[in-house]
Amino acid sequence: MAGVKFENGYRGVGWLKKQWPWWTAGLLTAIAEIINYLFIPWGHPKHKFIGVTSGFARMYAHFESTLFGKSLIATKPDYQPALQWIIIGAFIGALVLVWLEGEWRSWVKYPKKMLVFTALGAFFFAWGTRVAGGCTLHHLLGGVPAFNLKSFVVMGFATLGALIAFKILTIHNIAQYFKSQDTKWYVKQAAEYKMADGLTYNEGPSHGWLRNALYAYLVLFFLVALYGALAGNDYAVKMGWAESIENTYIYSNMLTVGKNLPTILLQIIVGVLLGVSVAKTGFGTECGLINPEMANMIAKDEIAFAKKWKMPYSLRTVMLSLQPFAALALHAFIFGLVLWIGFTFFGIMEGHHWATEEFAKIYAQATGIEFHKTGVAIREMTSLPMDIFGGLLLGLGTVFMLGCEFRNYGRTGLLYITGLLIWIFFYIGYLPYTLARDFWDGLMGGYPYSSTTFVPALIAPTSKTAQSIIYLLYILMWLALFIWAVRTGARNIGVTPKEILWMNSEDMYLKRLEKLEKEGKLDEIIAIERELYEQAEKA
Repeated sequence: MAGVKFENGYRGVGWLKKQWPWWTAGLLTAIAEIINYLFIPWGHPKHKFIGVTSGFARMYAHFESTLFGKSLIATKPDYQPALQWIIIGAFIGALVLVWLEGEWRSWVKYPKKMLVFTALGAFFFAWGTRVAGGCTLHHLLGGVPAFNLKSFVVMGFATLGALIAFKILTIHNIAQYFKSQDTKWYVKQAAEYKMADGLTYNEGPSHGWLRNALYAYLVLFFLVALYGALAGNDYAVKMGWAESIENTYIYSNMLTVGKNLPTILLQIIVGVLLGVSVAKTGFGTECGLINPEMANMIAKDEIAFAKKWKMPYSLRTVMLSLQPFAALALHAFIFGLVLWIGFTFFGIMEGHHWATEEFAKIYAQATGIEFHKTGVAIREMTSLPMDIFGGLLLGLGTVFMLGCEFRNYGRTGLLYITGLLIWIFFYIGYLPYTLARDFWDGLMGGYPYSSTTFVPALIAPTSKTAQSIIYLLYILMWLALFIWAVRTGARNIGVTPKEILWMNSEDMYLKRLEKLEKEGKLDEIIAIERELYEQAEKA
């Protein structure tokens, strides 16, 4: 095998001690979305898909106002201090799973240039969430299954932004560091063979002083959050947004008291499911976004692709397997099917769908179903330029910081240095919006480009039956795409569809090495890997 022989570090290891197949991420995220859609808030569900970025902004508003008595984030009542238990749950879920696995990612090292891009990516991403009205989790895992037009526009341009960002990383010779997950036994052996996958290897904890400073910052952040959970925050009262603390956002929705406890527990469960999906597969929306385009290019000419995009062997293999896209497709099918059932049989309009007053009135008269919100609403009914701009920022950010927002919350729990770093720069990324709210809100709410976000309603506005059929066909399309991705990916890796469903990323790396050896292509692949390693070392 061209002098290359990997020992499988997972041999004889139980399922809790190793990574899981990619489809489990799609299943876990779909369950998280379903819980959020059906049950949160407890007793009065809003029937919305998950959104975490506004909640994170409110957490920072709480952090600022508690420590300093003022806030650059809490500039208006809708951003008053609160807690986002889904984020806390994602962190806890990843932390517990990596503890059970016995492998913290504190050893993973990155060059200074990669950390600079991570910080820049977090800034772009947070800014993009405000302009685009949500993160990639919100739009891709929520809006796409909901057949939401706005989410399609945002994610379309996020895909373009992701490809641009990846090209920028290749120019700087650091695209070699973009991987789905780092598993030490595999990365260590790759380093011994001078393969690009070994670039992140470090025997002990990496980035000592920076890591310790970020640990201290994160501990302070969560201590302040814990204080808020127990004592509340009266900043909104001081600003005149609420008459008493009982009327504040943090009290009525987020404190661990009385009737709020079931909602908080459900939010933590949702977060845990998201965190586990990241910790055990490396799943992130950015991989699902660019997967089909990348897989097609790799299949045509892997050597030319590797030289052009400088993507390491592990990620090329994951892309060829099409498993990130398969996970996304499975998620869209499962969650979309639940949304379709709610719409068809219970007349529930998903809470992020909007319509103009005129369209909503006609729609309600014809179908008997009311849209949750009508009229111009900031971050829901936005202008096309802002959705394009926001989507590009999201795409740039998600690749620069080596993963989307919720993936990085999970990577924080795994103790990746990049996962620790993004927290500070998310805050900075909110400021262009919060410091000029009226300017951005005017741009976002003044020029709607569609009468509704619900695509079936655009096609057949007066017939609920037609809308239901259109929506069902769309959901079944995602099932077909899942099956296609499993079959095509299995063929690319050299296994059966049944086998690939039980393979984690590391299984696929080793299996594909065997396939390449049989095809007489292994020497060429190892040569390009070593070339990528040397290029990154010199950068």
